[in-house]
Amino acid sequence: MNDLYYLSPFKDRIDIDHLLDIKEQRTKNLLRDEEIIKMLDNLPSYETVEFDPSMNDLNIKTNPPINIDDNARKLIPWKKGPFRLNDTLIDAEWKSELKWERLKDKINLKNKTVLDIGCNNGYFMFRGLEQDPRLILGIDPVARCYYQYQFIKHFIPNKPLYFELFGMEEVSYFREVFDCIFHMGIIYHHRNPIQQLRQIHSALKPNGELIIETIGIEGNGPVALFPEDRYARMRNVWFVPTLNCLKNWLQRTKFIDIEVLSTQWGLASEQRTTQWCPSGHQSYKDFLDPNDSSKTIEGHPAPKRFCIKARKKDR
Repeated sequence: MNDLYYLSPFKDRIDIDHLLDIKEQRTKNLLRDEEIIKMLDNLPSYETVEFDPSMNDLNIKTNPPINIDDNARKLIPWKKGPFRLNDTLIDAEWKSELKWERLKDKINLKNKTVLDIGCNNGYFMFRGLEQDPRLILGIDPVARCYYQYQFIKHFIPNKPLYFELFGMEEVSYFREVFDCIFHMGIIYHHRNPIQQLRQIHSALKPNGELIIETIGIEGNGPVALFPEDRYARMRNVWFVPTLNCLKNWLQRTKFIDIEVLSTQWGLASEQRTTQWCPSGHQSYKDFLDPNDSSKTIEGHPAPKRFCIKARKKDR
């Protein structure tokens, strides 16, 4: 049995050999923090645990109660959350529960096979357990995200959740595997948004759903901002679309039933520095012109966030 055993039901639709090779190389090259690995291997044990995925802070209570505050702080910065483990509230940079509350009633993950691309520490994966999915695979090639996920997963065992150090590029090794794919906060970090959407379309089963969320700019034209250098202090931003541009991307890549789930403006209440993502780690307000919040620090239009649901056509 290989390390991707949980994907065996889909083996005829997955390039398992290439994925195993990539998993081996990523594990070897990225997971090098011996102190963190030792901490994770020696997390306190407990007899039983109570966990409610419907709670905004993903409330986890162990019996007997254990103090994990010092362990959790070794994994700072926490970008996605919140998580509450006994008396410790991990108040992450993003108040991700607000995004989930806008989304959860518009999706159905019951008995579904789900992929979360760029899952960070798995906050939305853990929240997704509320809807009783068959399997959720989160992929993110960032070691810190993997460590944080493993930390939380220690207290939520025996759930159909899996994390791999794969990136967007590895989605091409899956063909008609997933009922639902989350692609949130990713598309603008890659050079070719159309290629991404084609790969996602191929990885979805017929009638499967895509949940895509991205930063965008205001305007009715089907255009995207292509910053010369940085956008909101980020170098790795390529295309920042209007809502109509994003819809066109989806239509041109054969998605149908395109539904706008939310548009957000003024994100300072959802993204901010906290003691779990302390100053030194810049957040939303640091990305804007201090004299004009409608512009980024570089003078570009300030970001909105768009969230859209779209479907792959049935056979």
